[in-house]
Amino acid sequence: MMQAGTRPFLKRPWGAAVALLALVVMTSGCLGPGAVRYTRMRYNEAVRLTNDQQLLMNIVRLRYADSPMFIDLPNIISQFELAAGGSDPGRRGSQTAFGIAGLTGRDTPTLTYHPREGREIAKALLNPISADLFSVVNAGATVEQLFLLTINDLNDVPNAPRATTLTPTLPDDNSEFLRGIRILSSLRDREATELVIGTSDDPDNLSDPVARSSIDGSDLIEAARAGYVFRASGNDQLALRRRERELFLRIRQPYVHSPEMEELARIFKLTPGLSRYRIKSELTEEAGEIHASPLGSDTIFLNLRSILQIMTFLSKGVCIPEEHVRTGVAPTIPGPDGRPFDWTRVTAGQFFVRAQKHRPASAEVAVLYRGYWFYIAPDDVNSRAMLSIIEVLFALQESGERSLGPLLTLPVGG
Repeated sequence: MMQAGTRPFLKRPWGAAVALLALVVMTSGCLGPGAVRYTRMRYNEAVRLTNDQQLLMNIVRLRYADSPMFIDLPNIISQFELAAGGSDPGRRGSQTAFGIAGLTGRDTPTLTYHPREGREIAKALLNPISADLFSVVNAGATVEQLFLLTINDLNDVPNAPRATTLTPTLPDDNSEFLRGIRILSSLRDREATELVIGTSDDPDNLSDPVARSSIDGSDLIEAARAGYVFRASGNDQLALRRRERELFLRIRQPYVHSPEMEELARIFKLTPGLSRYRIKSELTEEAGEIHASPLGSDTIFLNLRSILQIMTFLSKGVCIPEEHVRTGVAPTIPGPDGRPFDWTRVTAGQFFVRAQKHRPASAEVAVLYRGYWFYIAPDDVNSRAMLSIIEVLFALQESGERSLGPLLTLPVGG
């Protein structure tokens, strides 16, 4: 029994405040981890989806010969606020022993937008990609997807190069090229081939021969660090040569003389029966050697595209609404039969963007442009993969630190 003259702790004027403070302390202790669990994947998914939407929008724009535009989101600063309030109306006004309390929290993100423009975007979009980037095949991209995207021609076998122009004047075809890369893709699926990075020495000496005895270990180390190597040059002498990293297509022994490799060599003008072929850009001085031997070449020369050419090529896989064909809003050319040429055939099976007047009920990614919804179907795995490959190639193509140009920072708190 409670003694006379005493009051329960929570009936004291400051009792409710203490209880509320305890509640705030307990809640704020788990606010940080709880906020991370609640918001991180939401931001992750929102950024991924909007990146895909931006990329698809730019591909659709290019199909209409419109300018692409990229806006980066380099920073998301999210601030979490917790506000608490309470009152103790007293004995008669209190509806609970703790009085009346309130606890609110909110997320107030600040978004920083960076439009890509000037030399930065021009360099990333217009420079041809490097053959070294083909190592991404080993990271998940298929040979057929990567070669279809990035190559204008392989040993002079064309991959519809007119499709990389905004307003082509003639139809184009890549059927023979597709046949060749599908054979190559089939061989890779059976692990008959692999892309490997190796080294080779320039055949020309870069220095006069010197006596072997005059070169010590430190000379060998310094040469290797600078990308050079000493090689024998007769009469117990050595000369300096440049050592280069190269990309090779290696054929495993059981398949070297297979019918598929014989057909691949025929299509791409390669010397049959080799277990290794070098892969080089057509921009190198050696490109003139493609026809040096009547048996073919031991090198696969690639005429590589820029990111802008890749995106323009993929834009030919966008289905144009009949209304836009009829009104001339989208550039079209007549085919051999006199009807508008169907450019989607050059990307058939690998990339296709549908179009319809109303927003699709189900889509992997969709954008509204010129009164129509353009979208990739959720079960179109190849088209989705193509978007991912472009994003990887774009990221690899960008070199050095970006110059942060104008920034647009928006507080989004409410």
